[in-house]
Amino acid sequence: MSDLYIDNAMLQRVRKDLAHIDDLLEKPAKAMDAVDVRAMGASELEKRMDSFGEEWNYGIKQLKKFSGKAVKALDKIEEKFTGLDEELAKQLSKAAKKK
Repeated sequence: MSDLYIDNAMLQRVRKDLAHIDDLLEKPAKAMDAVDVRAMGASELEKRMDSFGEEWNYGIKQLKKFSGKAVKALDKIEEKFTGLDEELAKQLSKAAKKK
């Protein structure tokens, strides 16, 4: 029989980091969005910066979406492990009483 173990502190740390990734990236995303590409003076550079800003914004939105899904998955993992742990404790307690 193998031991199944989950580091709850690590799980909570990862969950917190993923849940707050949008907070971390909000300031740089707003800064990129606020850049006035016309002020750069070179049309090719303006196009590249405008394109980069759009891609950056899209990437940030995708990170927020995927991190939200990851948080939900981690919540389910924690819920299932907690339930299994409680059920195992209950069954072990019953078995110990029978002896």
